[in-house]
Amino acid sequence: MMNKKVPLLLCFLLLLVFHPLKTSAHAVLLKATPEEQSELKEMPDEVSLTFNERLDGEVFDLKVRDDKGEVITKKKAVISEDHKTISLDVPDQPKGIYTLSYSIISADGHPVKGTYIFSVGEKIAGPVPDRNDGFQQGSDAIYNVLLSIVQVCYYLFLLLSVGWVLWKWFIPFQTKENEEIYGQKHKGIYLNYMVFLVLSIVVQAMNVLNGSSASQIGTFIFSSATGLSWIISLFLALIGYFLVSKHKGFDFVWAGLVLLVSTLNGHAVATNIPYYTVMLDFIHLITAALWAGGIVYLLLFFKKHREDVLLFMPKFSKIALFSLLLLIITGILYTLMIVPNISVIFHTTWGILLLVKVGLVCIVLIIGALVRNALKKNEQTNLKKLLTVDVTLMALIVLIVGIITHLNPIPQNKPLLWKEEQQGMYIVTKTSTLQQGNFAMVVSPSQPKDGSSIQMVTATLTPKGKGKGKEESIEIPLEKENSSSYKTSKAVLPYAGEWDLSVRVVTTELDEFIIHKNIQVFDH
Repeated sequence: MMNKKVPLLLCFLLLLVFHPLKTSAHAVLLKATPEEQSELKEMPDEVSLTFNERLDGEVFDLKVRDDKGEVITKKKAVISEDHKTISLDVPDQPKGIYTLSYSIISADGHPVKGTYIFSVGEKIAGPVPDRNDGFQQGSDAIYNVLLSIVQVCYYLFLLLSVGWVLWKWFIPFQTKENEEIYGQKHKGIYLNYMVFLVLSIVVQAMNVLNGSSASQIGTFIFSSATGLSWIISLFLALIGYFLVSKHKGFDFVWAGLVLLVSTLNGHAVATNIPYYTVMLDFIHLITAALWAGGIVYLLLFFKKHREDVLLFMPKFSKIALFSLLLLIITGILYTLMIVPNISVIFHTTWGILLLVKVGLVCIVLIIGALVRNALKKNEQTNLKKLLTVDVTLMALIVLIVGIITHLNPIPQNKPLLWKEEQQGMYIVTKTSTLQQGNFAMVVSPSQPKDGSSIQMVTATLTPKGKGKGKEESIEIPLEKENSSSYKTSKAVLPYAGEWDLSVRVVTTELDEFIIHKNIQVFDH
């Protein structure tokens, strides 16, 4: 009966948690030359974009178009040695409005697309357009849910398959029949692993390679870390189907390779020290596989093969405790490597889910202590209940892992679209992306109801927090564009942090309207 309840529980958790999630790409644009909304005297010799993490060095594109939509050069963009900057040489051009568009794939296999405008010898008229940075991987809700469900199932059966391959050589089977039953169940787990591995690759490829040419697809698959991980994973899955559980040495090598290759398709390869984070991710996965595989075996075999389970439990209990401690240590070190500072985990879905995962692991440690106590006292009824709770927690943890694998661990700086009403006057404020450095801003107040007109509009940025006061306030140099619009492309945010943005409107009747907005700018 319990065998049937476990998959039902997993399905329930999926339905409970998976309302449409917006997954995000993981490379964030740090610097653009020329900057968004900039007004230049002449066309630069080169345009370039710098991102916060390594990019795939084979599939990227950077184009500049004139106001007719024509590409101004047929040259190909190039990538820097550190794989963080793409650049394109451009010829001299006449006055006009130009559009820069880019398309890249981050080293962890996530596509990023974006577009913005700049001008040469002309003013950029009208309000600042809402910028779509492209930091919305698979914005369609159906795709997001599909990707997350597939990833959850893939990681669940990956961990169970590897765990059962390793534990097979340490379980004290009392009869040959018991060992054969274990093998049959493992075969079912392995088939599910193969199915969800293929589905995971297909679903990822739908998004990563969408719009790519045949040559780009081939280059990505055979040259990028993500593409190679797909090929090698499929190869290992195929040979494993025929050869695992036959030789101890082969099983250990196979399990290690499968987990190692899976680390190449994720956040670990996109850091500045990929070898270090890949190692941490590998240790994290192998300890998770030992714990997950062992706990599921104990629950599934407890009723009909209790003698085998009770003989195995003391050995598993010790290794599980060590595995969980390693899981916590590697998880902490890994997190510190992929986020700019630990405080950002409170500002993303990735971070919140990570904190939930940490809480669940702490509960698992407590359950583990209770299991060891029940085992010592030979309280078999309590053991069954505790194992059920442990498997439930394992399912929740794997559920979270499957979701956060394709969420962005870094909070994104976004444009501001702020509309506020004060005493019948509406004040609309728009900006380009709010990040450290220059940004563009437009303030558009409505006409006063008393028939007067706007005399002056000013804006100020004030840092918030301990030790920061009005003496550090920064005036934003707004210039009147027309009767209802004040703008600048030279506003400056000197550093990341929490800021108070205030906008002040003064009418010809000397009426004053002041509004405030709290903004958070993240350091990438």
